[in-house]
Amino acid sequence: MNKTLYDIILKLTLIICKILFRVRRIGMENVPREGGLLIISNHASFLDPPLVAVSMPRRIHFLAKEELFHVPILSWLITRLGTHPVRRGGADRKAIEDARRLLVSGESLLLFPEGTRTIDGNLQEIKHGAIMMATNIDNLSILPVYIDGSFHALPKGKKIPRPVKITVRIGEPFKISQKGVALPKKTYYESTSVLFHEKIEQLKIISGK
Repeated sequence: MNKTLYDIILKLTLIICKILFRVRRIGMENVPREGGLLIISNHASFLDPPLVAVSMPRRIHFLAKEELFHVPILSWLITRLGTHPVRRGGADRKAIEDARRLLVSGESLLLFPEGTRTIDGNLQEIKHGAIMMATNIDNLSILPVYIDGSFHALPKGKKIPRPVKITVRIGEPFKISQKGVALPKKTYYESTSVLFHEKIEQLKIISGK
């Protein structure tokens, strides 16, 4: 990550978000300032990564589909902004291990655990890859986020955003661990996926949607 470039892009992005979407950021005080941090959010739009980034009082890393890293210029930019490739369509073991190394080293990482953008605005099933990244990392905090409005601003299939109001609501961090849990691995992943879904869904309910 090029920290200088990241900070410049972040400031410009925040200005654009405030002008175009009148973005509100609620719960920024809930963000741990230190230590490994996995941010989990609903995913409704290409706008979501920058919206979460401008709502975090610390630099964050991102995951993005591998195809984007084959696009000239874009690949150069997103790499320097702390974006890491992931193959879609199954558990990408290398991406999971790379993500775990970031989290173990105390970095923060944004993950959309649904795996892809929603087509109807509703929160989808949580994929197990998110649980594999987060399990059994000492002192890892997991931070739920709900983005309200990005689906209406730029839903899947649209290319030009509409200037609608967007709110980024940040919940309270929580922790998970498989240590001492007498459950088969599959059952543990399934139950923790439900937990992740509930944490994000609760923020949606608070938002009144």
